[in-house]
Amino acid sequence: MDLTDLKQKTRAATLSYSEAQTLLQLHNFKCELNRQPTLSEDYESLCGNLEKIYPDVSFEIAGYRVSAELREGVGGTLIEKIGLVSGDIPHLKTTVAYGADDSIRLFFRADRIGVIKEEESYNFFEHDLDLDEVKRQCHDRENEIEEYLCDYFRDEINEEMEDPFFNPDGDACDLYFEKGSEAELNRLIKLFILTEPGIEKVGDREVCLCAATGEDDPYLMTDDYFYGSERLERLAGIALAENRPVGWSWEYNDGAIDRRSGYNHSAECLRWGIDEILEQSPARERMAARRELREYLEARGYNPAGFDAMAQATGEGEA
Repeated sequence: MDLTDLKQKTRAATLSYSEAQTLLQLHNFKCELNRQPTLSEDYESLCGNLEKIYPDVSFEIAGYRVSAELREGVGGTLIEKIGLVSGDIPHLKTTVAYGADDSIRLFFRADRIGVIKEEESYNFFEHDLDLDEVKRQCHDRENEIEEYLCDYFRDEINEEMEDPFFNPDGDACDLYFEKGSEAELNRLIKLFILTEPGIEKVGDREVCLCAATGEDDPYLMTDDYFYGSERLERLAGIALAENRPVGWSWEYNDGAIDRRSGYNHSAECLRWGIDEILEQSPARERMAARRELREYLEARGYNPAGFDAMAQATGEGEA
């Protein structure tokens, strides 16, 4: 049963267990807002507590279905008595899209309770909108009202939820350079690789830099797959201070497809194949790389000998 559709004319219906629980959850949500005692949502007490809330309706549970029927002598329809929205409480509604195919229905009740309808499930939130004022600001135009409500939900409600609704495409950031350039970073990483002691031993590996995200600074990736050393990590830090890549995407983790918990924040990466750089660099270029690196470090106040000593202290390249 759609608990938000006031057009339904039936006096009786069979509710799913979750729908019946939703009716009790709405009552408890109101109680929590008003700091009043809540009712138990246990299976055994579900129907009895629902009849306390909706005395004009009889409830009977069988397995995980609950039959609901207006009592004799009670006029109107079932949805008028148990609906999450009501003709007695003015409300406004809108639809918010998340991703290409996902959307949720939102109902803003005049008693400052909001209802989220997501397929067959429902959630509640508190809002501070004056619905008459919203209509006035939007000149009572339906499209403008819906857009206003969408923006309000995204900006004021969604981000405060424990697990917000989420569109990974809308929150991704294509790779760009906040300062410096990709060309200069490429040049420097090539210098670092060509001058790295013992680099020929790990030619089948890659060097990987992770771009900055909204949470983390850029850094050199070092694990079982990517090559790294203390020397290379320090050199990369100097280069990244002047050439700062920024970018991220969201990788689906098999969780809720329209919630933030369903995605992992993943930095964009820049990679350099060690074999490829070595094969494309003749001996004279490798010799010139040492001079260029020395000049680069000295211009920034670093002692090149310190980096050579670091490499000797840790061994010629780390796996």
